[in-house]
Amino acid sequence: MDFIIGTSGHIDHGKTTLIKALTGNSTDRLPEEKKRGISIDLGFSYFDLPSGQRAGIIDVPGHEKFVKNMMTGTFGMDMILLCIDCKEGVMPQTVEHLDILRFLNKTEGIVVLTKRDLATDEETEKTIEQVKELVEGTFLENCPICEVDSISKRGIDNLIQMIDSESKKLKQKHAERDYRMNIDRKFNVKGIGTVVTGTLLDGDIHKGESFIYPIEKDINIKNIQVHNKNVNVAHPSQRVALNINLNLDEIDRGFVIAKKNSLKAFNMIDVRLTLLESASPLNHWDRVRLFHGTKEIFGRVVPLDKQVIQPGTQALVQIRLEEKIYAKTSDPFILRQFSPQVTIGGGIIIDGSVRKHKLFDEEIIENLKIKEEGKIKDIILNYLQDEIFPTKIDDLVFYSSESKDKVLKELDGLKQEDKVVIRNDKVLEKEAYLKLLGKLKMFVISFHKTNPLLPGINKEELLKKLQLDDDRPFFNYMIKDLIDQEVLMEESGIVSSTGHKVKLSDEDEKIRKKMLQDICQNQFDKLLKIDNVVHNQKDKTILGILLQKDVVILRDNFLISKKCYDKFIKTVDDHFNKNKTLNVKELKDMLNISRKSAITLLETLDIKGYTKRIENDRVKVKDFK
Repeated sequence: MDFIIGTSGHIDHGKTTLIKALTGNSTDRLPEEKKRGISIDLGFSYFDLPSGQRAGIIDVPGHEKFVKNMMTGTFGMDMILLCIDCKEGVMPQTVEHLDILRFLNKTEGIVVLTKRDLATDEETEKTIEQVKELVEGTFLENCPICEVDSISKRGIDNLIQMIDSESKKLKQKHAERDYRMNIDRKFNVKGIGTVVTGTLLDGDIHKGESFIYPIEKDINIKNIQVHNKNVNVAHPSQRVALNINLNLDEIDRGFVIAKKNSLKAFNMIDVRLTLLESASPLNHWDRVRLFHGTKEIFGRVVPLDKQVIQPGTQALVQIRLEEKIYAKTSDPFILRQFSPQVTIGGGIIIDGSVRKHKLFDEEIIENLKIKEEGKIKDIILNYLQDEIFPTKIDDLVFYSSESKDKVLKELDGLKQEDKVVIRNDKVLEKEAYLKLLGKLKMFVISFHKTNPLLPGINKEELLKKLQLDDDRPFFNYMIKDLIDQEVLMEESGIVSSTGHKVKLSDEDEKIRKKMLQDICQNQFDKLLKIDNVVHNQKDKTILGILLQKDVVILRDNFLISKKCYDKFIKTVDDHFNKNKTLNVKELKDMLNISRKSAITLLETLDIKGYTKRIENDRVKVKDFK
């Protein structure tokens, strides 16, 4: 398993020299870095371990002015090398870097005491005591401590063995999740084009189509390199270089490459924040700098469960951002004071929010605590409880930050418990489903009361009344459910209550027969319009009855009998089975009708989307129903 090592520690505590001793390469690449002898931006290299594993390594700057760059590199690290000068001991950025790493939920690391040849035994022992006090209660408590001198290579072999051994404790990254890579570098290669690099957080990434946020553009990954070698696929915890089809000036550090629709944009996030003991109290609407992935975003703090967040305490907070963030549940973040720029805290993102929250809203606080606990079943039910329409299963996958397989397994269990209803790619809580069924029944009953002479309501009209245009499979399932319960019945797309019958009076039956006779008498020619047969409200109702089974409306409100319309459709369908195009003259001759009627019939097919006119011909667009 490949993994990423990251250095951390105070300026001039030997991080870059240590990496050169491990890999043979210097990670200082900028002219100013070489001139000044300090790291300013991130550096990258790799080396092979005795076990055969390949470790990527990220070198971060230690100067307080470049903490922003340091944080950019830390999000993808799996193992930390906290570098401390044996002679100088613990320094301010040693502490700040460790605080940052704690908030990023790092779990494995080694304390590396550098420049051993320049320190006495007493100085080294003193530094070891400082280290033990510093790491107490952190993920580095009880971690290995290795003394090295990178110039003489003293202790380097021992450190490599420690790294190899500690790597066995690393947890496997989520290859089954959608891939995601935060961009930390961009550059142009002559003859190749734009290249971006980053650490792959989740999922496998392949060459081909992809997507870039926040500019939300489709991109093509033309080539992938891992450790300077071309590959067809890259895996989580690998340093990855992607050759993409965008101009360099379209991209910036902090952009994200991920599967299309796998990330959502939020201007507000709900978080669990821990404030450092060294920080000042945090108040409502304090301006802060939020670091997530490789991006810095300004925002305002809105406490939810306490009025003022005191140093050393935790709180539920909504952060209202000044630009969009593309994040997932459980992503870590770092918070820095707006000015002066010092690290004040960090935590995890619980949820992306679309609603502004208020202080002490018990329902919001309870919902956030449920999601924070991370039980998939509770998260799903919590999400669905306020939904009155079917929810996409992919939305639950995003909301839970779990793999689709895990979400589907949990949904199957909830279905067995009769707590949810699932149709195709959508799900609805059972209680909400029953309420929707009730609305459907009431719409049908109400229609019968208003239109006693009609056999029922058109299925498409019912679909729109329920606002389920985008949920047709769910709607059809509901109709079938009520038919199975013998509550409703359906015939030719007309839905009615079971047992409902239309009984026309003798007078109304005479009107119906006469109207149908008038419409049918001329078949295709001399077509009547609605205004020719409807003169009052009763006529309108009776025409509605005829439109259920016996009559079809054409373009410009012309009427034709269903029998003639079916003959017309069959004639056209048979023609298209043998020919690619159809024109007015051909239809006129086939049906022996006037040119005017042929035009009306063909334009009706255009309006219904069955055909498309190209100059004087029609071509078939979709199958005739």
